[in-house]
Amino acid sequence: MKILRMLILLGIVFGLGYYTGQKPDVVKQRLRDLSGQVLENTIGYDQDTNLQRQMLAAKDGFLEGRAYLLDHHFEEASGEFERALHHLDQAVELDPQGPLAQKIQIVKQKVREAQQSLAQGHNLPPHVLDELRQELQSVMP
Repeated sequence: MKILRMLILLGIVFGLGYYTGQKPDVVKQRLRDLSGQVLENTIGYDQDTNLQRQMLAAKDGFLEGRAYLLDHHFEEASGEFERALHHLDQAVELDPQGPLAQKIQIVKQKVREAQQSLAQGHNLPPHVLDELRQELQSVMP
């Protein structure tokens, strides 16, 4: 049984070697195509991962800012909203023409208005914060 497996394995290796020796250009082209497809898929996953990371960081900044608001620390809340805006900007830069870019721009505008209101020393009503949180959650990929 062991000898039979070894013979089959040697036959397969010999067949593959013979095939690649007879058509090296075809094999090379197939390998190039396969590596190109793998690279394309990897880059696509990397971009999606970066987009998700930026959106999660923006949500984290917004939630931290909301927590500071509940403690009546307006300057810190404004700073956290600014951090959320920065991450939203980064998310848009990753895919400026993508389907999420327009939605993110709308959320950015609302967060910017809230941040400016806080920078002027005004408090935000709880329903505005809830609406912002829901909109930010709806944009999450």
